[in-house]
Amino acid sequence: MSTFTTHLICVPELDETASVSAVHILPGHHVHSNTPLLTLICGDSEIEICAPEAGLVSHIMVEIKESVQCGDLLLQMEIEEEPVQLFGAEATFASACQLDWPAAQTATLNVSLSAARLAAKLGVDLSTITAQGECIEEADIEAHVRAVMLQWQQSRPY
Repeated sequence: MSTFTTHLICVPELDETASVSAVHILPGHHVHSNTPLLTLICGDSEIEICAPEAGLVSHIMVEIKESVQCGDLLLQMEIEEEPVQLFGAEATFASACQLDWPAAQTATLNVSLSAARLAAKLGVDLSTITAQGECIEEADIEAHVRAVMLQWQQSRPY
């Protein structure tokens, strides 16, 4: 059985605010590695954001002409992964395609870049995380994972 990991594609490190000038794909499109996904304009430069690996584009978080900064979430992709073993059990996570996402105009998920990277690496659904501050940080992800692991350990018969 194939498993998929949600990858968060964020704005790379930039010295200034950029603007989304083109969206080359739609949610539900399967793309190959290095396929152009979005184009950003930063000053006089065009920055092409490409797919890191082959996968399914699950959700686009920005619109054309929207201003973005370093670390802002641009889109999410589902990338097929090899099965991962955690404590002797196969890890399974909900695909971003299966989640009920809030409408882009009514809700904003504030996540630091380092927390977004950690959540993507661990397969954590950011919509289940409660931020202790103004945005979700690595410590919030770590606390959530610890709580899930503790709950899992307590539910296992010895």
